Amino acid sequence: MGLANLALRMKYRAYERTSELPLAQDMIRQLAFEAQFWNMSIGELVGALLTAIVKRDDFFQQLEPNSKQP
Repeated sequence: MGLANLALRMKYRAYERTSELPLAQDMIRQLAFEAQFWNMSIGELVGALLTAIVKRDDFFQQLEPNSKQP
């Protein structure tokens, strides 16, 4: 299947950064399904997921390729 890009724009004070995340169509479909289930937009769902990761203090562990999951 082809890839779609999900653009993530982050703003902090005067700084702004946009990152494109290439996702397979089935992953976009799964995000859309989950967002619909929670009555959210895909953007709101991704934002909530990222917020939860940061609050759990797992953010930097998720970025490391060889990190061990609990």
